[in-house]
Amino acid sequence: MKIRSLLIIGFSATILALQSCNNSKNSEGKEISTNVAVSATDSRGKKITLPHEAMRVVVLYNALVDDVYMLLAGEKIVGIPQQIYEMEDTYRFLSKLDDRIKNKSIATPTFGGQSSNAESIVGLKPDLVLTFNTDQDNITQIENLGIPVFTFSSLNDEKILEELKNVGKLLGKEKRAEEVTGYVAEEVKKMRASQAASPKKIYYAWSKGRIMSTSGKGSLIDMAITLSGAQNACPVPVEAPNISAETMYKWNPDLIILWNSKLSDVYSLKELEALPAVKNKQVFAMSPSFPYDPHTVKFLLFAKQLRHWCMPEYSQEQLDQDVKKAFEVIYGKKGLI
Repeated sequence: MKIRSLLIIGFSATILALQSCNNSKNSEGKEISTNVAVSATDSRGKKITLPHEAMRVVVLYNALVDDVYMLLAGEKIVGIPQQIYEMEDTYRFLSKLDDRIKNKSIATPTFGGQSSNAESIVGLKPDLVLTFNTDQDNITQIENLGIPVFTFSSLNDEKILEELKNVGKLLGKEKRAEEVTGYVAEEVKKMRASQAASPKKIYYAWSKGRIMSTSGKGSLIDMAITLSGAQNACPVPVEAPNISAETMYKWNPDLIILWNSKLSDVYSLKELEALPAVKNKQVFAMSPSFPYDPHTVKFLLFAKQLRHWCMPEYSQEQLDQDVKKAFEVIYGKKGLI
């Protein structure tokens, strides 16, 4: 009997040991099953395969941090851009979702700007890094260190939804990704079914007072403007053209939209003071910018804000209700705004 008891104990210990091999801990010390491989294709068309769902994630761009919280996977984040703490509206909102953000305790493996520190990233022991596909030097360096990298492009609405679904697979949040993207896709369909008969022309100005820099046809901003029911005043099929005041008068937009710029950046320009949109006070600032980040599924809210400015029948009250509802769905929590 004694021998039999010892055999049972030994067998049980072996089973427990095997189970422990198939489990790991996330950034908060919670055990997660790791016995199922996951894979997804990123914006480069590259298939990223992990031996189990990602549990320690470093995110190198602000918009992608936002994506992870939308997927209700914020506890997996172990590294973020320094700008998360520096951008007031972003920091304030994400602090409601994660005390680590509020306490500024999540590591920032960056030099400042968009430069990342490979040594710091390695020290965080991530099993996945998220970044944009334009960050090629960092991507190559990180992958050469044996760390999987999933890239985003955020080229348009379809790519944004597709990339959120795919990263959801790697984070073990496939069902959650379907919930968010399903809601956004349905709202997009409704907006496209109710377009204006005579669309207004919108000129979009880049951030930090770069009024003479805009977004051309085929860009992400062009997509959002079109979705709103308006028309991009810039007819040039160039991602980010720089123009002259003479060109602005030629295009003669009905509205000028600013991103992270002040209204005075336009109204103080002598060369634009005779432009009808300026004379008619049709210059609007997307502020605070966080609720309308077009690099995420919030391109939907960017487009709805434009619709309100273009179409008086789409009231401020309706816009506020739509934004509140969208936040409840995409962040999975009520009372955030």
